[in-house]
Amino acid sequence: MSVEDMIRFALIHGPEAAEEIERLCAQHGWLNEGLLEDGTRVVPFARWAQVCAALGRGGVGALRPMLADPELETFAIAVLEDVRSADSVEALLGFCASADWQSPNATHADWKALAALNLLLSFDDAVKIEKSVMDDLLRAVVRAFDVTQVPFLKSLCLMAVRGAPTEAALAWVLQLEAPVEVEAARANALKSLKRRSSPKHKTPDAAQKRQVQRKRAADA
Repeated sequence: MSVEDMIRFALIHGPEAAEEIERLCAQHGWLNEGLLEDGTRVVPFARWAQVCAALGRGGVGALRPMLADPELETFAIAVLEDVRSADSVEALLGFCASADWQSPNATHADWKALAALNLLLSFDDAVKIEKSVMDDLLRAVVRAFDVTQVPFLKSLCLMAVRGAPTEAALAWVLQLEAPVEVEAARANALKSLKRRSSPKHKTPDAAQKRQVQRKRAADA
């Protein structure tokens, strides 16, 4: 079983999936840690199982407490990204609201959450959200951009702001004095925000969204 299969299983079968995941975890002795004593790296399936079982029993709401657990937060973030719903977006934004953005490491949970929001909201197959949620995203992006001094992470902020195609977001990017290293990301954000906020922009239908998803998966 892959992690992706486990997530899909939990989403489709709910509590029954949670019981089966936990049974498999016990039967096969899945591990909590990804590094064995001899230095071998393995998939920490027990952590994934814990998060997926919670998703099966309680949906996105059951994952929110796990975002406050240092041992589970990155697993919960990854699952929320895969759920692709307005609820999962709001859970990730709630996590970002309390982030300090101090880590220079892109694999830190704060930046993982922002990267997940970028994937959920910045493309033509974006999860549909209300303007108030876009405003929350913009606040998180502005704070993260101001705190970090790492060019790659500043670029991530500019990629993520594309998910908030509002006048306020466009105004922020227009007035931004960005380092030369992130100017390409700034130009990309401007282009995307102008396109997606235009009255002529049409949201893709379900079939078109699936096509976008397949293309992105093939390009990954």
